[in-house]
Amino acid sequence: MYYGEHSASLDDKGRINIPVLFRQVMDVKNHEVWFMTRGYDGAVFMFDAAKWDSLLGELAEGATLDPRMMDFRRLLIGSGTKVKRDNQGRMVVPQHLREYAALGDEGVLLGVGDHIQLWSKEGWRQFQKCQMEEYKAMAAQLFGRSPAVAAQHEGGSGNAAH
Repeated sequence: MYYGEHSASLDDKGRINIPVLFRQVMDVKNHEVWFMTRGYDGAVFMFDAAKWDSLLGELAEGATLDPRMMDFRRLLIGSGTKVKRDNQGRMVVPQHLREYAALGDEGVLLGVGDHIQLWSKEGWRQFQKCQMEEYKAMAAQLFGRSPAVAAQHEGGSGNAAH
């Protein structure tokens, strides 16, 4: 599993240094081939070959001429690029994806479980800032107690003595 937030520099050839922690996971899982593509919110999504194939299989189940499906395929598959790590642990980020993510010489790599996301440093900072209230709401919904459960815990078993 890929997790954590890591600063990563890009060189003048558009190569990004993959953090050691991610390289170790890649080695253990034999994730040598990757696919980079446009993701959400200005991020570049990075999928190992098996996950990419799985996503393509899910997309193949949709109606080919459905305009929404076609638009999504354009976004995801149309911008997809196959990459591999070099011997120094770097991956080339294609120019069109560097432009999409507004990447300069520094980026942020996020491990989000089954894939990695590449953000510009400023883009990631702004996204976090804009999403803070939404994070709180999601956490309350996912981990908070429902009003009925909270009332039951506060009032005991519901059979309070009068």
